Amino acid sequence: MASVSVRQEYSQSAESVWAVVGDPAGAANWIPSLDTSRLDGEVRHVVFTDGNPARERIVSHDDDDSRTYTYEYIDGPLPLAKYTSTIRVDATANGSVVSWDAEFTAAGDDPAAVESQLETGIGEIYQGALDEVARVAAP
Repeated sequence: MASVSVRQEYSQSAESVWAVVGDPAGAANWIPSLDTSRLDGEVRHVVFTDGNPARERIVSHDDDDSRTYTYEYIDGPLPLAKYTSTIRVDATANGSVVSWDAEFTAAGDDPAAVESQLETGIGEIYQGALDEVARVAAP
């Protein structure tokens, strides 16, 4: 099993940042690698900018107490046997911090070889998205 953890601090309030990242249907608004995103019940449908679609199941979502949600990869272009990710927004003395963590197992005959590449790629997607949050979250 492999993992990715990315954290970023913001001057914006936790409420302002959660308004951006806390809407599973609006993921394409702040994740540059996504062209579109929509929610159908508990399933999020996304299309990457290269045209590849993917589906993710929203496992839990808490707007009130913890400002967090967890999702699982159902299917799409990435060679994943299992993937679970959680994004969380916490208030800080100077604004907020986002924590985005994933654990996953690659599919295929040699998962360990693929997992290293996936760690890099997923980490870059997460970091690019968190950089974008600073631009789109209200001041």
